[in-house]
Amino acid sequence: MRRAYWQAYWWRLRFRADGGPGWVAVGPGEFARVPDAALREASLDGWADALLAQAPGELDDVRGDLLLECFAQPAAAAGAVPVYSRRVRLPGPCTRDRGPSTGH
Repeated sequence: MRRAYWQAYWWRLRFRADGGPGWVAVGPGEFARVPDAALREASLDGWADALLAQAPGELDDVRGDLLLECFAQPAAAAGAVPVYSRRVRLPGPCTRDRGPSTGH
């Protein structure tokens, strides 16, 4: 009987603020292993999409771009191509329409 192939992945999350000089690491460190339990329940894409879906609500006080990259090695060499990559826009604080000014 053939056994299912198991592939471990490592991820990193980086943020670039609007007008900022470049990407900075955020999250649990430069690289973290994708939880095995998460990959039993979903594909790498599914896990990553679920993680990123939470970001705008949890990071509602910052404006810029969030970049999630997943690799097949625990520490990607410079220039390594990720097996999965997705960028999400964080809109930052929203100003609510407070209606017309009353002049007070």
